[in-house]
Amino acid sequence: MKFLILIFLFTSSIFAVTIKDSLLKIHATLVPKLYLMDHSYKKKIKDDSIKIVITYNNSNYKSALSLKNKIESKYDNGLADYKVTVKLSLYSELTNNDANIYYIFPSSSKNIKNVVKKANENKALTFSYLEDDLKYGVMISLVIGVKVKPILNLNAIKLHNISFRPILLNISNIYREKYIGLNLTKAKLT
Repeated sequence: MKFLILIFLFTSSIFAVTIKDSLLKIHATLVPKLYLMDHSYKKKIKDDSIKIVITYNNSNYKSALSLKNKIESKYDNGLADYKVTVKLSLYSELTNNDANIYYIFPSSSKNIKNVVKKANENKALTFSYLEDDLKYGVMISLVIGVKVKPILNLNAIKLHNISFRPILLNISNIYREKYIGLNLTKAKLT
């Protein structure tokens, strides 16, 4: 019995990442705005609403709710004539949401890959709290240092025929590592 408890505590601590409220404020501001950098975002918006699904584990519920509240507060009057709607979704209850953006809180590689797959089916952007998740096919994260810079996974972006405005490419870092455990070999950098 002690062994089982030890295993449970160990596995639950593997994915324990300290979520910083100050970073969530930055993410809340940038996530919806980065969506508007896609040249064809107008074609993907339905019901005049930018729809964001925040995926999380039970351990990240408070942080997910905080991010949701920050986005709703920041964009209570909308963005570029569009409403901004936010929905929370546990990884274990992820359904085929009709979202424009999937925001990914830290989780197992299996959960992250599942969200990436759902997002790809909906031609949605994926944005992760952790830069390290880009290796699973997530499209965008942030590098926080002296400056806040987006980091783009060009392989994932090009694979889904997303074309960002040059200004975003000019201010961003580019992620160039290979995918882990995904069969996305047709994406090539030029």
